Amino acid sequence: MPEFDACVYATTVVRPGSGSAATIEQALRGVQFLLAFTELRSIALQERFIDGRFLDAHELDELVAMSRRTLRGEQGRQGALSAKPMRDSVSATTASIRLHYARTYLGWLGEVTSSRITSTLQQRIRYMELLQGFLDRLSARIPSGRVMLARMSLGRDAKAELLRVIDPQSIDNPWSSEFHRDRNRLLILWGIGTGLRRGELLGLRIKALNFRSNMADIVRRQDDASDPRRLQPNTKTRERSIGISDELAYMTHEHIVRHRSKLRAARKHDFLFVADDGAPLSLSSVTKIFRGLRLHHPQLGDDLSCHVLRHSWNEDFSEIADRAKLSTEDERRARNHAMGWSETSRSADVYLTRRTRRLAADASMKIQRHVIGEGEKE
Repeated sequence: MPEFDACVYATTVVRPGSGSAATIEQALRGVQFLLAFTELRSIALQERFIDGRFLDAHELDELVAMSRRTLRGEQGRQGALSAKPMRDSVSATTASIRLHYARTYLGWLGEVTSSRITSTLQQRIRYMELLQGFLDRLSARIPSGRVMLARMSLGRDAKAELLRVIDPQSIDNPWSSEFHRDRNRLLILWGIGTGLRRGELLGLRIKALNFRSNMADIVRRQDDASDPRRLQPNTKTRERSIGISDELAYMTHEHIVRHRSKLRAARKHDFLFVADDGAPLSLSSVTKIFRGLRLHHPQLGDDLSCHVLRHSWNEDFSEIADRAKLSTEDERRARNHAMGWSETSRSADVYLTRRTRRLAADASMKIQRHVIGEGEKE
């Protein structure tokens, strides 16, 4: 039987307030995760909120720990939460998103419950104070974006290893068919080389690729009637044109001619990345690609995903900006354009802060070498 409060939340809060289908899905999966956790721990959430008890500290710790585990839809009950640690856990980003939306739902549930059970203003104020204290304790346990960012980009060795194993000729390539090897390598090279989001990669159309000027148009298409995918991959960021190298353009063209063109169903649309039956590649298929890489090559990291490739691109961009001696403002503008962020967005500041820390560390080491050198002369 559907959870009444969760259904009310979905229809009155999530759907009206969310833009894309992907955002709605993320919000509902956060609620699904929370409800799976409370069922697993035999927590009567409604009764707890009526009593103003919410979740205890150890339960919050368990909730955070389980946010890294997989929701199993294939085995057993749909959406069941694995109670045992799994080797293939979800990424830190996914865990943080789950907790964020779980917290949002708990805040809404508390406000609704307060209106039901309090009869005086004083009672409501007291209840909301208790609720806010509980939400603050949960927020304090959610990993921040900066903490996750520090461990999410690929290191130089990991990147070299990734490029090695995705080579179609590599004996360590995890895919069997020539089509899958070529397509998956191209998808990952696009991710590493452009920093595009997963939805943006799957939204690439052949007609939006200009092989003469080596430019690609990233276009927003909400509720695209020509896209047959049930969960359409949407572009969250701004529309823009990005440059692609001669090498990436050549490999893309070769894939279209040598592999994609042989699939009859692929001729009915112009999405660049397709499944082996010719249909546009799905979001879940991309997740499966990276899951396979993590499973066969754990040295690549537990968090390997399109999002990690995006962070790696930003780290590479920072190094190039350093060598080019770009000013902070020029670097911010260039990064905002490439990532599809608005001109006034502060999203780039996370990387600029890391650049500042790196420059400060370099300066400190130079001072240390100078001081130690002078001391040895004495």
